[in-house]
Amino acid sequence: MCEPLLFSAAKSQKAFDFSPVFANTCGMFRQADFVIGNLETPIAGENAGYVSSLFSFNAPKEFAIAAKEAGIGLVSTANNHCLDRGFEGLLETVSALNEIGLAHIGTARSAEHENRTFFKEINGQTIAVISYTYGVNYSLHHRVISKEQEAHINLLRPYSDTIYLKTPSRNSLFMRVFNKAIHSFRQEKQTAIKKALGMTYNTPRKDDAVNYETVAPYLEQFQQDIRQAKEQADLVLVLPHVGGQFNPEPGVFTELVVRTAKEAGADAIIASHPHIVQKAEMQDGVPCFYSIGNFSMSPNSVYLLHEDLPEYGLAVHLYIEDKKIQKTTFSILKIVEGKRSILSVWPIEQLSKPNEKEIKQVYQAVTNRELTVPVVRPEYELRA
Repeated sequence: MCEPLLFSAAKSQKAFDFSPVFANTCGMFRQADFVIGNLETPIAGENAGYVSSLFSFNAPKEFAIAAKEAGIGLVSTANNHCLDRGFEGLLETVSALNEIGLAHIGTARSAEHENRTFFKEINGQTIAVISYTYGVNYSLHHRVISKEQEAHINLLRPYSDTIYLKTPSRNSLFMRVFNKAIHSFRQEKQTAIKKALGMTYNTPRKDDAVNYETVAPYLEQFQQDIRQAKEQADLVLVLPHVGGQFNPEPGVFTELVVRTAKEAGADAIIASHPHIVQKAEMQDGVPCFYSIGNFSMSPNSVYLLHEDLPEYGLAVHLYIEDKKIQKTTFSILKIVEGKRSILSVWPIEQLSKPNEKEIKQVYQAVTNRELTVPVVRPEYELRA
């Protein structure tokens, strides 16, 4: 992600330098045969307006260039921010990634979506990668797209499906009046006011509501992509962008998506979106990560809920041999941000003073197990 704090810190006059974000993970990336990331921002060009809000993004091309130079070989662009600069911004993003030579999956310039699946041969084994998103933030920006335009995005449900994360309001009369009084402010300003007054400024979201009738054709296409990929590849990796933000538990829809992918034959499922780490488990030999947390989200963002450690994330490692995943591990990463400096992402073993209590909390969130010594390790194995 490239939020306003990161954008401002990386900007010097008219130049941008995002290399410090990735500097400490380059060594880890170089050890891998191939590295995949989630690019949760459009790269739509300066004319579209760079990021100035916590809820609507657009990063300069230099951000994607820094990711590529750090060793990331493929990015997923199917996520809730892909339409932050409208449909034209989505097309510009695809063009920009093509221009710099960074492979991508999840959105496309063609309505036929000829590249729904990415294929990569690694050491004589063919890996397929598929990415899908639960939605495109319709409830925030209400951008209407045509059925043809919708076909440019790998979607798990209708783009305008507002049933997602909808929770009933039980605000008191005072809160209704207060919210009306600050309604004219931007959303992040409203959040800052509530936070400064010691009020509830954010709550974990849920993704328990499912309209099975409307999601059915989307999940059928999702499964069809996986099955077709299985016919052409030795292993299929599925990257769903789904889940309740800041919720430590996967919701009903997330569980449905993971189950649907597994039933279709996915060999590994690695999800994102909640902005905190959630559980991971081996299901019949298939590693399923429900949320790997954050990589470059600003820890000082005003709306973060800190009790579930959003400054931490995971790097998942799949060890593949003889056309099978022989071992799955994960590294724990921490985002560090100074008040006036650009954020940087650190593997915990490289931190000068790793917080063992927090590391244990992250490990337990992932595995539901207590962490034995040594607490700080480069990798932790995901076991059945």
